[in-house]
This record gives sequence, C-alpha cells and structure tokens, in this order.
Amino acid sequence: FKPDIVVGTGGFASFQALRAGYSLGIPTCVHESNAMPGLTTKMAAKFVDKVLVCFHESVQHYPNKEKVEIVGMPVRREFIYTKKQDARRELGLDHRPVILSAFGSQGAKVMNEAMAEMFRIEQDAGFPFQHIHAVGAYGWSWMPGLVKEKGVDINCTDAIRMQEYIYNMPSVMAAADVVISRAGASTCNEIAASGTPCILIPSPNVTDNHQEKNARALERGGGAVVVLEKDCTAQRIYDEVKAIAEHPERALQMQRALQQEVIVDSAERVCGIMEELLKRG
Repeated sequence: FKPDIVVGTGGFASFQALRAGYSLGIPTCVHESNAMPGLTTKMAAKFVDKVLVCFHESVQHYPNKEKVEIVGMPVRREFIYTKKQDARRELGLDHRPVILSAFGSQGAKVMNEAMAEMFRIEQDAGFPFQHIHAVGAYGWSWMPGLVKEKGVDINCTDAIRMQEYIYNMPSVMAAADVVISRAGASTCNEIAASGTPCILIPSPNVTDNHQEKNARALERGGGAVVVLEKDCTAQRIYDEVKAIAEHPERALQMQRALQQEVIVDSAERVCGIMEELLKRG
C-alpha cells in the first residue's frame, strides 16, 4: 500500500517489512522495548535509519550509536498522572501499606503458590498490609482452594483482594506502595511511569533471559529489588516488602530513581523522529 515509513517493534515478524522498506528506499526505524536488543533488532539495526530504545544503558549494545535515540516506551498517561490519594479513595483503601502482586494475564504457577503462602505469613503477622493480587487465568481455578488450604479465609478479611484480572491497573499501581511483578518490558515501563517501588522476579522462561536484564536496569538505577525465581520464597518476598513499605525514606528514594528512568513524552518523541525521517525523504 506504499507506506511513507516503516516502524518495527522488535518482533520477528517485523524484520521482513523493515528489510523491504529499506530496499525500496522507504524510511525505517525499529523500537526495542527491552534493555538488551533481541535478534530481530540486532539484525535490523544494521540497516534501519533509526534505532529507538527505552533505557539509557541500552545504547552501548549498538555499534552504530549515532543511529540510536533514547525515547522510552509509550504508556497510558494514567500511569504517569494518577495521584496516590485519588487512587486509594477510588479503591476504598485505608491507611495501611498497599501491596500489588501480578504476574501476567495467565499468571505463573510458582509465583501464585508463593503468594498463597505469603497470605498465610501476612495473616500470622496480623495483616499489616492491604494486598491486591491478580491471579491470572491459569491459576483462577485452583489458587482460591490453595489459599483456603493454607488456613486463610479471604472472605473474612479486607486485607487481601484476590481477583482473576486487574482492569484498572493505572489506579491500582498508583495506590500501591510496593509492586511485586515479573519484568517484561511493558511492565517495567509502567512501573517506572507510576514511580512505584518494586520487587521484580524475572521469568526464567524467556528468550535470552531478557526479563532479568530489564529488571537489572531498574535495579542499577535504585528503583527495584531483583529476586531470581530460584531464590524466591514467600518469606523472602514478605521481608523485602516490609523493608520497603515500613521505611518511607527508602521508598521515596526508589520512587525518585524510577521517575528518573521514565520519559513522559515518549510517544511524542517517537512521532517526532518519524516526522523527521519523512522530511528527509
């Protein structure tokens, strides 16, 4: 259909379109959302006009650095601008620290099992937190039963909210004091945009271990605690949560570190680069 510009987002299916655009003299660029470039981006970076990256430290991984622009990742503006107190009122939360845990739309068996055990630890401690947990489609049929086996009746406490999906994630993330999550590119950028201190447990079942590399990028900046799945226990996560939620100065430092990572005008930067390429012809 004779496009004016071709933009790839790192998936393998985008390579052929980028290559075809280049061969036809059409301006091209690729956006890489992960901290480390994947195979498609590595290959496309050799011929595209611009390489767009999310993280400052990503630039070092590209040989033609003059092509690389740090643009961040476009996220919904609600992640950036939703205020904590407004979100807490919307969700009916009280003064206790709020913990959000979510591990993708399908969930993760090992992490759901860890959260079920963490509910028991929280109950034994007198429910010091308000814990919102997204189970995901995979675990929704069996996790409630496991929680009950642990001796936790979530119907008798307002401290635990367990649901299959979270549809209003910007509000829940804004309300949270700590997020416990995997470390996919979108998740890391949404957490950074909201400025919510996080404990990241990278999935070990991804190509080139890219989730750990994303998590380490936020950790090095001071905004995240990284716990590898092999080292992850409910008690470890509970202790890490307490170390953040009960120490406001540390939480504030982590929040500021995350806010330094995020680029609030990411979408505008991407569009600006596209327009610049179009002007060049």
